[in-house]
Amino acid sequence: MSLSNFLSLSVLLTGLAPRAAFAADMNSASGVARTSLYWDCCKASCSWADHGSFVGNPVQVCAINGTRLTDYNLGTGCSDGESFACQDQIPWAVNDTFSYGFVGAYINGFLERTWCCGCYEFEFTDGPVKGKKMVVQSSNSNYDAVGYSQFNLGIPGGYDYASACAKQFGPAEIFGKENNGVLTRDQCDLLPDTLKPGCYWRFDWFMDAQKPNVTWKRVPCPSELTDISGCVRADEAQFIATAETNDTVAPPPSAASTVGSLSAFYTFALAAVLGVLVSL
Repeated sequence: MSLSNFLSLSVLLTGLAPRAAFAADMNSASGVARTSLYWDCCKASCSWADHGSFVGNPVQVCAINGTRLTDYNLGTGCSDGESFACQDQIPWAVNDTFSYGFVGAYINGFLERTWCCGCYEFEFTDGPVKGKKMVVQSSNSNYDAVGYSQFNLGIPGGYDYASACAKQFGPAEIFGKENNGVLTRDQCDLLPDTLKPGCYWRFDWFMDAQKPNVTWKRVPCPSELTDISGCVRADEAQFIATAETNDTVAPPPSAASTVGSLSAFYTFALAAVLGVLVSL
């Protein structure tokens, strides 16, 4: 084998390594991810009908006055459009250790069509919420994350509380402050009444955690979330049937199993490269 062919083989083997960690499809996907906060009042990415495959409509959108819309082709209020995020897509606590909510997702190795309107169980792994759990639905997408998975929790007053909120609700002290928003619980009182409960949740249940990490896995969507979003994935029934057949949903991979898989890969790769060197 020529040196150029050997180098090509090395590049090929190196390129394959990251892909070994990706699941074949979202049904069996799980992992670790970062989290953050946002609330921009914009029409969510998963509210566009062509951003996923759904039973019926995508994520519900609302008019500037909060009434639900039926035209999912209307543009976003973040520019010159007429559709905004609905004000009931906020988090809420079931008890001291479990909550529901909605997120803007970015799952590394997958495309938006695979995560829009999917539901995921989180377990927080650090910070003041360590050990607490959430089940969330992906109502939006977060393309600021590149090279890693991240879920942005939709919390009124979140970091990206941008000018679309001022457009929707009118000028106020807390509106129009890009990448700032609410900083204390008392400032939640400045928000419209419909958004205050979600803002209080951040400080009461979420304990104002600063971007905690999570383990995550896909789970069947509960009606508590789909009744609000109005969105069900086209593959949801198949996913539920598979989960019931297996009596479980694939748990997040342990660090040990990931390291073991990569070690096996590199052992194979090294053997292949050594074989090439001998033949040179």
